[in-house]
Amino acid sequence: MTQLRAIRAEDKALRLEAILDAAERLWLARPGIMPSMAEIAIECGLGKGTLYLYFRSKEALFLALHERHLRAFFGRVAERAMQERPMTIEDMLAVLRRFITDTPAFLPLASLSHGLLERHVPLELGFEFEQRTHAGLNAAVEALCPHFPRITLGLMLQSYGMILGLWQLMRPSPLKALMQERALYCPCTLDYLNMLETALRALWRGALSTETPA
Repeated sequence: MTQLRAIRAEDKALRLEAILDAAERLWLARPGIMPSMAEIAIECGLGKGTLYLYFRSKEALFLALHERHLRAFFGRVAERAMQERPMTIEDMLAVLRRFITDTPAFLPLASLSHGLLERHVPLELGFEFEQRTHAGLNAAVEALCPHFPRITLGLMLQSYGMILGLWQLMRPSPLKALMQERALYCPCTLDYLNMLETALRALWRGALSTETPA
C-alpha cells in the first residue's frame, strides 16, 4: 500500500509539471495573453475538471509557474555558490543572464504575477507563495554568504525589484516599437540585459563594499 501511494504521489507530481509545461508553451506562443483553463487542459491532454483538481484558477496556475521559475533560479545560484572556486559579482551576473536567456517566460510572467497576487489570488494562497519565495531568497543568501559576507536579504529584494522594474520600462510592445521608429528611444536603452547588468553591478558593489563612506 505504501508503494502504491508513493507511485501515485510521483504520478501526481509529474502531471503537475506537465500542466505547468503546457501553460508555459501556450504563454510563449501568445505573449501577454493568459490562456484559459480549457486551453491548458487541451494542451496537456487532460479534462478541464481534472485540471481544477490541481489549480483552483488559471491565476493560481500561473503563480505556480512563476514560483517554478524562481526555484530554478535559486537552484542555479546555489549550484554556482557551492563550487570551490570563489564567486564574484560578475559570476552572479552571468548566472542571472543565462537564466533570463534560457527562460524567456520568466520576465513577462514575473511582471504579471504581482498583480495576480494583489487582485486575483486568495490571501492565504498569496501568503503561502510569499512565504516560500522568502524561504528561497533566504536560502540563496545563505549559499552566497561565504562569497559575499555582507550580502543581505534586502540586497536580494532590491535586485529583484531592479530586474522587474527595468523590464517593465523596456519590455517590447507596439508603443516601444513606434518610439524606436521615431527616434524617441536612445539606442543605449534597447539592450535590457546590458543595462540591467550595469545597474546591478553598481548596486552590488556599493552594498558589498567594505569601505566606510567619508
